Amino acid sequence: SSLFSLAFQRCTSGLTTFHNIFRSRHGAPPLQYDYVLERAGQRWANVLGAQKSCLVHETPRRYGENLFFFGAKHFPSPITLAHMVTQSFYMEGVGYDYNRFYPMTYYKTGHFTQLVWRESRRLGVGVSISSVPLYMVYVVVKYDPPGNFQSPDAYLSNVRPPLG
Repeated sequence: SSLFSLAFQRCTSGLTTFHNIFRSRHGAPPLQYDYVLERAGQRWANVLGAQKSCLVHETPRRYGENLFFFGAKHFPSPITLAHMVTQSFYMEGVGYDYNRFYPMTYYKTGHFTQLVWRESRRLGVGVSISSVPLYMVYVVVKYDPPGNFQSPDAYLSNVRPPLG
């Protein structure tokens, strides 16, 4: 358990760092790690892991939420996992139109927009891992205040283009 908690700590600290690197590219302030959000994320990660289900968002939701899943024969290092997760969220922003709000693109770009959402200030992470026959890893990242508020003004002021 202590080995897992050390790995978990490395992963959450990596996730926070990578989030803040990407956020700084878009002029968004850094996120602080939050243990209340961690508990909320861990509860939901446990549910997803127990059900071995597809990625389903928690409802009703108090917090912003990004989900990530992968299955593999070999488990990556905590920092590799943190980088994979954050990079996958960020890649949704390729080709993003910063000048307009398209309500229907939420499903394609929602991880990216939550990642760089300016008004979010805190994040917490939950991870669930089962290892038979493959490693199945569910990662839940909770954000507060939540992003992806469905209005044009909210998107235009919170999702900023990369700085020159």
